[in-house]
Amino acid sequence: MRVFVDTAWNKPNACYDPYEDRFFEVEKPTDLMDYDEIYIDSLLFPGIWSELRELIEDGRRIYYFTRPWKWRELRKRFKEDLEEKFKVKEAKKTDYGDAYVLWKVYEAGIAMGNLHKWFKPIGIVDVELRPLLTKEAMIAKMVDRLEKLKDVDVQVAEVEEVKELLERIRREIVDRGFKLMPWIREVAKRMGLDGEDTYALTGLIGLAVYLKRSSYHQAIRYLGLYKARRRGAKRCSGRVRRYLVMLATSIVGREGRFPPRLRDLRATLRKLTNLMRELEPAEGLSGAKAIVTPRLA
Repeated sequence: MRVFVDTAWNKPNACYDPYEDRFFEVEKPTDLMDYDEIYIDSLLFPGIWSELRELIEDGRRIYYFTRPWKWRELRKRFKEDLEEKFKVKEAKKTDYGDAYVLWKVYEAGIAMGNLHKWFKPIGIVDVELRPLLTKEAMIAKMVDRLEKLKDVDVQVAEVEEVKELLERIRREIVDRGFKLMPWIREVAKRMGLDGEDTYALTGLIGLAVYLKRSSYHQAIRYLGLYKARRRGAKRCSGRVRRYLVMLATSIVGREGRFPPRLRDLRATLRKLTNLMRELEPAEGLSGAKAIVTPRLA
């Protein structure tokens, strides 16, 4: 039993059940307990993580759409299918339409054998750590802004309090990361990280959560670590690259160098991906099994 969901924040979530060929709405994802696999379009809405945790703990498998920047292209690609399905002359963006497009992407992924590129599993590590990592990034930006105000002689009394909050969140990320992924302690040890260096360890945990068992070359593409911006280069994640910069900054800092150069980032990434593939349990750190491609009829 699979369902495809166009998630929403302040209104019901639009769903499509391809087996019963019906559209329906639910107030929250936890109303979908009757389904074994749930495919969602976004992880951005507040409160969604606690609901996903409840679903995962109840044995449901959750997958999220990994290429949101392709929505316009996909709506155009499946335009005729949408018009036929909804009996309209001109298909327009609708919540039910997007839920149906998710199903068409799934169907195409099965046929092409590349479903793993479009949907990724969400596990207990993700629901525990991703919200904290997002919070840490937001507060780190706040600290940077407050520090810049201090540089121009603006009195900012709260800066030390915000720094203390940032340090507490980083410590929570590290403690929870070590608890959920015991093998990451050995990775930190082999990379020579100090157990009290929460800045570098937060970078390590962030990379472990987002990269999972990626190869070095997959990670290079994902983080956009090219010698120069190549024309037509694939979209990369600056947010996740920040974690690599945090980790590499600590490593090269011990050698008296700052900031890390491109070769330092690539060297750190190569060592990390090799260690992760060696030490991470085969099932994957997220606790979620990979997508199993069903047999086509």
